[in-house]
Amino acid sequence: MTESPHEFAREVAHEYLDARFELANHPPGLREAVETRLAAISDEVTDRVKSQIKHLEARDLDRPNVYYAHQEAIETSLQESAAGIRTAMAIEGHIVDAVSFERSATQMLASTAAWAIRSEAARVPRPPTRHPALSWTLPPVPWLNDSTFPWPPPAVAALNAQNELTLDGLPRCSEAPYENWVQLGLIERQHTYASKHPDQPERQYVVHTGIGAVNEDRAATTPPFIGSAPSIWTHKAVELASTLQQAQVRANLSTLASPLVAFVGFESTFGAPRSDAAPGLHPFLLAPHIALSILLELAPESPSNRLMLVDDAGPALVCRQWSSFPIHDGNYEPLEPAVIGADLLIRPDLYDTASEAIGQSRLRIGFSLRVSV
Repeated sequence: MTESPHEFAREVAHEYLDARFELANHPPGLREAVETRLAAISDEVTDRVKSQIKHLEARDLDRPNVYYAHQEAIETSLQESAAGIRTAMAIEGHIVDAVSFERSATQMLASTAAWAIRSEAARVPRPPTRHPALSWTLPPVPWLNDSTFPWPPPAVAALNAQNELTLDGLPRCSEAPYENWVQLGLIERQHTYASKHPDQPERQYVVHTGIGAVNEDRAATTPPFIGSAPSIWTHKAVELASTLQQAQVRANLSTLASPLVAFVGFESTFGAPRSDAAPGLHPFLLAPHIALSILLELAPESPSNRLMLVDDAGPALVCRQWSSFPIHDGNYEPLEPAVIGADLLIRPDLYDTASEAIGQSRLRIGFSLRVSV
């Protein structure tokens, strides 16, 4: 690295802390304090990074996501600097309530690997569970020089015109310990990398399926997913929507026209780890509609270390995640799996309860498919 210590610190802070500083409303002086601390140890950190890269050169073809020394150092600099915020404010004559201030600062600035840990606990080998119409997605996407497999697959032409799949093919899990559980939703992306010599484009598909409810008049179809924050996995649904009661939710579900599956985003989640660094976020996380969770009286298991909701009978709803078939694309970044996916499973008796509350005739499997050609 040829930049000065302060340039190095500024670049690392910009890359790894900008989003968190913004969520914390840019506490006065904090960025400068962090950069000063990191600049003071930049030579040591740079040497450690070079050592890590040297050791990893022997693993060019299967290099894992790595927690590099500069990531550790910038996090340490942030936490040490943040610990002195209240003292610095007091010196300047700004006295704040200690408990509430520390709680707020911790929420906004604390780094947490909790979501990455939950994803690791949710990781499974790639499961075959999916709607029968998607059986063609089970084999790996063929490379361009593989003439034995046509691309796009023949089934794609018919599916491109569909936005729903039949309930006759309601997918049920066949793998332990969730045998016969109903798959509420599925998202999966599979691809091959582009190449330069010869110049060839990548091949990719992304498939989404999600059970939802529609109006009887069929005026509109249901998309596979709605959007959601991740808090459904860490808080009881009744805590997130305290004005809703089970009886009211049951009545609402009888007329609900919405997907029952949510795609989770972390855009406003304090301390969420980056998806492209270790420990990182899995790209796909699914969750149930909050009304479904209230109806079935689900709650996170305690402690909340997995992507699982429970009821009095035990495990009730689970998100599984997978990443497999790592393929090297020739650059210096960590390997990206060629197949990434997640699904949402619900216990059969709870699916029957939800189906009865919603109305079996109103249930559909929303579907979307994007395929590169």
